[in-house]
Amino acid sequence: MLYIWNDQDLKSRELEIKIRDELGVEQQLVNKAEIHDLEPHIKPFYHAGVYYPYARHARNPKKILLKLFDLFLKKGGKFNKVNIKDINFDEERPVFKTENQSFIFDKAVIACGAFSKKLTDNLDERIPLDTERGYHVHFKGCDHMLSRPVIFSNRGFGITPMEQGLRVVGTVEFGGLDNPLSKSRVKNLINNAKYMLGDLPEHEDEWLGFRPSLPDFLPVMGPSKNHKNIFYCFGHHHLGWTLGPISGKIISGMIANENTNLNLKPYSSLRFS
Repeated sequence: MLYIWNDQDLKSRELEIKIRDELGVEQQLVNKAEIHDLEPHIKPFYHAGVYYPYARHARNPKKILLKLFDLFLKKGGKFNKVNIKDINFDEERPVFKTENQSFIFDKAVIACGAFSKKLTDNLDERIPLDTERGYHVHFKGCDHMLSRPVIFSNRGFGITPMEQGLRVVGTVEFGGLDNPLSKSRVKNLINNAKYMLGDLPEHEDEWLGFRPSLPDFLPVMGPSKNHKNIFYCFGHHHLGWTLGPISGKIISGMIANENTNLNLKPYSSLRFS
């Protein structure tokens, strides 16, 4: 991964570089010539940057998720795609109700990302979950123009080579789940991409994603405040792809009453009581 900036923004990067050094993250400061050698298609507007040689990205995250999903089914998992209308309880066992069915469980996990609040509100738990809407644009057939994800720090956006083409991403918008897509933000991403790479073809598609966000920037993991057999695992902000595996391991250990040897109090929904 490569971060680049122009000269007036260099000082704002110093703290981030210092913290990553302290954490032992492998990073290399690069000058204009080195950036050009790494990514020759980028227009030379930059002053300097940081290169992370051990960073990785997935060219098609959906394919990885489908592999995990297939493994889940092979191991005996069952998948039902239904709308949950209500959650009741049979003694302490959760009962999930749809329009025409009821599902009774010993224990259940609510892990619905930005949509989790619809269910936690139903359980009389007022968790202040909101959405940071992030926008995406694809330029098909252009993924050869970059060899790695490149983030332009000054304008707060990045471009990543994907199987679908070049993916341009950026912006943070507190817009909820129902408001329409903002065309001005899509236009801004297109203009930024052309500023970085010059002429590009007409973009292939555009969409936004819902990042599940909380005021303290920590996820919610652990049992419900009101129901001991309901567990939460959501609110990972921009880092769901990164934190999903370890969160799944933690929450499954909690459900199985295993000793995790972790202090999980900072992630409890009780912090919003």
